[in-house]
Amino acid sequence: MMFNNLLLRSFSFVTYLAIPLVILINQPVSGQESLLFSDEHLMLLVEELGAQHDGNIDLTILQEEFTQLAANPVKINYASFEELARIRLLSDFQIQSLINYIQKNGPLLSTYELQFVYGFDEELVRLILPFIDLQNTERAIPAELNKKLASGKHQIFMRSIRKFDKESDNSPDEGTDQILGNPTKLYLRYDYRYKRKIRWGFTAEKDAGEEFFKGINKNGFDFYSAHLQLNNFGFVKNLSIGDYHLRFGQGLVLWSGFSYGKTSMPLDVKKRAAGITGYRSTDENRFFRGLATTLTHKNIDLSFFYSGKKIDGNITEYDSTLNKVITVSSLQTSGDHSLAGLASDKDAVVEQVFGSNLTMNFNKLKTGLTFAHTWFDTELNPPDRYYNQFYFRGKQLTHLSGDYQLLINRINLYGEAAYCFGRGWAILNGALFNLSSEFSLAMLYRNFEKEYFSFYGNAFAENSGGRNEEGFYLGTEISPLANWKVSAYFDAYKFPWLRYLVTSPSSGTDYMIKIDYHPSSQIEMYWKIKGESDVTDINEDLPGITDQEAVNRLNIRYHLSYTPGPKLSFRNRIEVARYKTGDFSPDWGYILYQDILFTFRQLPVDIRARYAIFDTDSYNTRIYTYENDVLYSFSIPALYSKGTRSYLLLKYSPGNALSFWLKLSRTRYSKKIPNGFNSVTPGNVLSEIKFQIRYRF
Repeated sequence: MMFNNLLLRSFSFVTYLAIPLVILINQPVSGQESLLFSDEHLMLLVEELGAQHDGNIDLTILQEEFTQLAANPVKINYASFEELARIRLLSDFQIQSLINYIQKNGPLLSTYELQFVYGFDEELVRLILPFIDLQNTERAIPAELNKKLASGKHQIFMRSIRKFDKESDNSPDEGTDQILGNPTKLYLRYDYRYKRKIRWGFTAEKDAGEEFFKGINKNGFDFYSAHLQLNNFGFVKNLSIGDYHLRFGQGLVLWSGFSYGKTSMPLDVKKRAAGITGYRSTDENRFFRGLATTLTHKNIDLSFFYSGKKIDGNITEYDSTLNKVITVSSLQTSGDHSLAGLASDKDAVVEQVFGSNLTMNFNKLKTGLTFAHTWFDTELNPPDRYYNQFYFRGKQLTHLSGDYQLLINRINLYGEAAYCFGRGWAILNGALFNLSSEFSLAMLYRNFEKEYFSFYGNAFAENSGGRNEEGFYLGTEISPLANWKVSAYFDAYKFPWLRYLVTSPSSGTDYMIKIDYHPSSQIEMYWKIKGESDVTDINEDLPGITDQEAVNRLNIRYHLSYTPGPKLSFRNRIEVARYKTGDFSPDWGYILYQDILFTFRQLPVDIRARYAIFDTDSYNTRIYTYENDVLYSFSIPALYSKGTRSYLLLKYSPGNALSFWLKLSRTRYSKKIPNGFNSVTPGNVLSEIKFQIRYRF
C-alpha cells in the first residue's frame, strides 16, 4: 500500500511537472544516449558481462566509451589506427582494411561507401554510424587557454535510489546486524570535458544503509573520487592526477575496471590496452589514486605511475596500543559499509603501487614491457584451506611482463607473459584469422601457474584471479547467407590444483552458439544456446578429498526485436535454463518478457517498459536480464523462484541542458521472497524507485 501511494504521488508529480513544460517546449528529441544502450548488440554484451560477475559489476567505463564516442565521433577519413580503435565494434582487421581503402581510393564521400570496404557489411555500418564522422575539417580551436576552457562542456548528475523491502525499514531480523544509515542510495557527479584534451571531475556516493554525515562518514558521502586528465600536450600524451585506471598488455598484471570475457562476440577476446585513463566509476577499491603520465616520442610511449590509497580488508588481528591493523584475511571489494562489521573493515589497509610501462609501435608490430610493485602496510594472511595453499600471503608483490601484437595480412597474433617474482608465471597467447569476408576465427591459449597472482590482473580466464588454470579457446563468426550470421565458441580448461568446493584437480568445458537473422531494417532476431560442464564436491562439509559429481548448465534463448517506426520498438524474449548435478533430477527455469521502447515525435519524452514472467526451481537456474536504466547506472537482475518483474523508465529532456530520469520497478513473487537477497521481507514484493537529474552547461 505504501508503494502504491508512492507510485501515485510520483506519477502525479511527474505529470504536474511535465504538462506545463510540454506546452512550452514542443521540439523533437534526438534520444541518442537512450538509443546507445538499447541497441541489441550492446544490450546483450552488457547482459553477459553482468552475468559473469553475478550482476555485481560497474560498467560505467563501457557506457562512457560509447556515449563520449557518440558525442565526439571519429573522423574516419584521416583517423589513425589508434583513433579508429576507439570504435570497439571494429576489429583490428576491419580498421586496417578501412585505412587501406582510404589510402587507395581517397576519402569516403558517403557512409554508403563503407559497405564496399572489405570486411564491412550493412549491419556493421548501421552499428558504427553513431560513432563516425566523414567531415574532414574541425571547428577552429581557440589559441588562448582561457578561451579553450570556456568552450568546454560541464555536466552535473544527481541520483537517488530507494528500495522498499526489509533492508530499507531499518528493522532486521533478530540476531542480525543493524543497518547503520538511511536506506536511500545517493550519487553525485560533476564532470568537465574539453574535447579529448582536458577532463576533470569528481564523484561521490553513499550506498543504501550507509551513514551520511555521521558515524564513519562525518564528511558526508561514504566514497569520494576526483580526477584531472590532460591528453596530447606536446610530448605529454597523458597526465592523470587523482584517481585513474591502468590497462596494459592483455591484463595479466594491470587491468583495472571491467574486462571482456566469453561473450556472444567470440572474436572480441583480444584486449585493446588503453594505458592510463581517468577514473569516474564507483568501485571503491579497484582503482589507482595518485599520479600517472605517459610521455611519447615518435613510436615510443613511456608511462610512469604511483598510487597510494586505503582499501577495505577483513581484519583478523588488531593492535589497540598502536591503533594499527596487523593482519587481514582478505581484501574486501564490495564497498558496502552499511553494517557495523563491514564498516569496521573500511580503509583497513594502506596500499601503494608504483611502476612503469614501455610501449613501442613498429608499423604492424607493437610490443610492451610492464613493471609493477605492490606493497601493503598490513599482512595479508588468509586462513589455511585445502584450496588456497598457494594463495598470496605477505605484504608485497613484484611483477614484470612483456606483451606483443603483430598484424600480418589477415593474421593478428598477440599475447603476454608475466612473472610474479618468487611465485610463478602466467602466459597468454592468441591469434585472430580473417580467412574471408564471411569467415573469421579466434584462438587463445592461457596457462596460469597455481602460484601466480596479481591484485590488478584481469586477463581472459574461466576463474577469477587469473591463477591455477590452463585452457584453450576457439571462436568463430560465419556469414553463410545474406542477413544471417553464426557466432560460436568452445572453451576447454583445467585446474591443476584444488579450488573452492572442488578438492582435487578438475576440468570443464564451455560453449556457445548464436544464430542472428536480420531480414530487414525493422526486424532482428537471434537464437542462442549456452552450455557449461564442470564438477563439484558431493559433500563439501567432509574434510579432505571427497568424491565429485558432474555439473551441467544449459540456457536456450529466442529473442526478437521489431521496430515498426523510428520512434517505436518492441523486444520479446523467451529463455529456458537447465541445471543438473550427478544423478539427481535437473532443475528447470524459464522467463518470458515483453519490452516497449517509445520516443514521442514532438515531446521530449522517452519511455522504456517491461513486463516479465519467470519461474525457476532454484537459484541454480537463475536467469539474468538486462534492463534499460538511467544514464551511467546498470540493472542486470538475476531472476529466480516464481513471479513477475516489471519496470517503467521515463526520460524527460525539456532542452539540451536539463534531463530527468525516473525508473519504477517491482518484482512480485508468488510466495515469500526467496532467500538470497540481502534482506527478507514478510511480504512477497520488492520495489525500487530511481530518480536522476543531469544538468549540462
